[in-house]
Amino acid sequence: MDQARVVASFDGTRAVRGAETVKRAYARDVLGLYHNNARKGTSWLLSELQDDRNFKKTSDLSSWRLSRGIIDIVVVVLDATGVQHDFLELHFVKPLNREAKELLDSLFPTLVRAWARRKSGLVTQAQIDDRIIVARANAEARRIKPDEAILGISNPARLSRAEFRVCLLMSRGLSIKGVTDELGLSESTIRSHLRSIYSKTAVTGVAELVYRLVSNTADDRPASHRSI
Repeated sequence: MDQARVVASFDGTRAVRGAETVKRAYARDVLGLYHNNARKGTSWLLSELQDDRNFKKTSDLSSWRLSRGIIDIVVVVLDATGVQHDFLELHFVKPLNREAKELLDSLFPTLVRAWARRKSGLVTQAQIDDRIIVARANAEARRIKPDEAILGISNPARLSRAEFRVCLLMSRGLSIKGVTDELGLSESTIRSHLRSIYSKTAVTGVAELVYRLVSNTADDRPASHRSI
């Protein structure tokens, strides 16, 4: 109950304001003492709660509202069990008039029913999918270019020390068996290193790796690694 997390968000003002995106939920800050007792289907307005003598402002909420120009916050209790509470937060940069409040009140029951009928794990899976897409994009951006020296001084493929040694030995003509003997490691360990090397260098196998190693690393290896 104490660990709140954002499972999905939409920030309609970020592009306009250039402000930092929402990184945490503020339902606890808004509801205060009512947080653990709020009933499913109820909605709470910060502007109304501030008139409650039991309401206590938090510095986090005040600072964030000031930085984003947030005037009011509506918290809707989508679900409330003994284990966890699910909230929908709506942040507004303008005061809500009576018509807007009535419109929201008419929508909330539908939102609560839709949340109750959601497919189990759907939101979590969407988060995982988004993280996978970002991770793949980051990995692609970090991949070594075809004309870069794998054993270059800057280590563009970000090889580990063990992976670098494997590549260095293979660049000198050693086979996988020769590398295992030289390093005193098992063949399975060397092949595990090779799988990681393939991923980091975007090659498809031993033949392509060796070609890359001998074709564009001769002049870029650190002096201590060059053959004399």
